[in-house]
Amino acid sequence: MSAVRTLAALAVVFACLAPEGLARGREPGSALIYTVHRSGPAFFTVINVTNTNTMPATPITFGGSASVHFQYVNVTPNPADPFMPLNCVVFNRFEFLTPADTLSVLTSCHNAVGPQGSQGYLVVSATSPSAFGQQQGFDFMVGSELVINAAGGMYALNAIPFDAGAGVGAIGGPLLFDDNSYEAAPEHIIIDSFLAVAGSQLAMVNLTGGVNAINMLQFEVWNDNEFPLSTTLMFRCWFDQPLTTVSPLFNENFLKSTMHDPDELDVTCNGVGNLETGWARINSVGVLNQGGALIDPDGAFVGSISAGPNTEIDGAHLLWESKAKQLNGTFQVF
Repeated sequence: MSAVRTLAALAVVFACLAPEGLARGREPGSALIYTVHRSGPAFFTVINVTNTNTMPATPITFGGSASVHFQYVNVTPNPADPFMPLNCVVFNRFEFLTPADTLSVLTSCHNAVGPQGSQGYLVVSATSPSAFGQQQGFDFMVGSELVINAAGGMYALNAIPFDAGAGVGAIGGPLLFDDNSYEAAPEHIIIDSFLAVAGSQLAMVNLTGGVNAINMLQFEVWNDNEFPLSTTLMFRCWFDQPLTTVSPLFNENFLKSTMHDPDELDVTCNGVGNLETGWARINSVGVLNQGGALIDPDGAFVGSISAGPNTEIDGAHLLWESKAKQLNGTFQVF
């Protein structure tokens, strides 16, 4: 084949690959959501944000730089219901990232922390270095966090990035995850596998209706023998709770009582399964205001598996996301 024909063939291949059809990994964005932070005397969380734009700055344009808005959402726990915190309060802070700059902060120093500490989630977004508070399309930010809890358990977790779109640029308005201002949130998220006895926790962030809105989630769960189960959960703002608190159907003994596969997860290599596993798909089935009125029949949310505040298990990871998107995600800038 001639060089001309080879180039023509390659052109056809690349022309057929629309942007949404390309394989996408974790990419830099203009907004980052950290699904968990724990700040205070008994906790140790380090937040990392890096500007991957290496273009030199100029005195006139600040080329390659960004002002970065940190918004810590601190929740007041509700002893009567861990999924309905009594309050969600946002603490603001701005930092400046020059080209190729990386910033690491200890949340106990960087966040507003009470005597008993605080916990919740964090939203970091790029703003204009020359117009205070104006949202900026700056798809160069990457980030992660390191969390150490009171039991000495430690885990690292990536931030969830969101690209900026053509509609970004508001001053003081909400971050709109609508595929116009910012990339939309997933329609549903997937726990690819869970181990019932591992003590894993699920952290969830509501992105529809404001910090006081109540998101109703439906969990479609399958055990290790494709046996279907389901449960629902209502939560406000944010939670980070053991899977067994989310629902008893994540419990080892309960899963043993279902039609499970007796041969799966044989940890003693004797041909007999020892531990129960499964996977789950999570959807929003409605968002309510505090009075119980329906705000939206389908809400946006993000989440992760965490190790929790007390367990010594050090595993954590982001959840898988659907290709379908939910266009009504928002985060109000305070």
